[in-house]
Amino acid sequence: MSIIFSSCKSLKLRKSDEFHISTNLKLGYPTEVKYFQVGKQKIRCLITGNPNGDNLLLIHGSPSSLSSWMPLYSDTAFMETFRMIAVDRPGYGYSNFGKVETSIAKQAEIVEAVMDSLQLSATTLLGTSYGGPVAAQVAMQRPERVAHLILLSASVKPTAEKTYGISHLMVAPVIKYLFPAIFRMSSEEKFSHARELALLKNWDSIISPTSIVHGDQDRLVYFSNAEFLKEKISNSKLYVMENKGHALMFTDPEYLKKILWEVFNEHKRIARVKN
Repeated sequence: MSIIFSSCKSLKLRKSDEFHISTNLKLGYPTEVKYFQVGKQKIRCLITGNPNGDNLLLIHGSPSSLSSWMPLYSDTAFMETFRMIAVDRPGYGYSNFGKVETSIAKQAEIVEAVMDSLQLSATTLLGTSYGGPVAAQVAMQRPERVAHLILLSASVKPTAEKTYGISHLMVAPVIKYLFPAIFRMSSEEKFSHARELALLKNWDSIISPTSIVHGDQDRLVYFSNAEFLKEKISNSKLYVMENKGHALMFTDPEYLKKILWEVFNEHKRIARVKN
């Protein structure tokens, strides 16, 4: 086992700054990578797309990094419409890799600090999987900054997610070091998640229009999470991805982009009606 997993030490699920900049510049859009010092955390942030577009801030799940959003920020339609900002959550990508932050509240504070530094307002905040509760926490604490909250396959209901048996080994003393760091970090988050999610209580503070997007065949983050959100957030709309599971950014990005456009367009339509 040690030989097998030692060969995976380079597995970090991330792309370099140079890769992202060169790839996105080829599409004809300005692209930059910034690093923010937030307390003891050094946070990587990618900014790309239309500088005059609507702000779209992306918060990834676990295990992952901002590189997981490439299907969106390599798509010309998204690039033309949005100024996209993606962050590496603490411990992932190039944000202090290997030093995970399990506190949802502290992760939200880091995202808020990035938003402050970039002077973001009227932002569409999109959080997926373990990034979902972080996005929700930001919307609770900074409602004036969030114009639209999108929770994609978000893990927000305590214990309503699958835990694999091997995950226990990934947090066990000594044995855990046989596994790649990114999976150890993901497991650390998993075993603290129920406790952290129980601290998310100010759902009434979310006043932004909220779109809940979830696959009805999600076997990792159960569909009951979407039902939980629909009950907790009054100004919300549920989009059911029929016969779809988890992590569609990897398994079916074209379908996911299609439903996200449906979400964006419906949000704009409702906003026009209200105005």
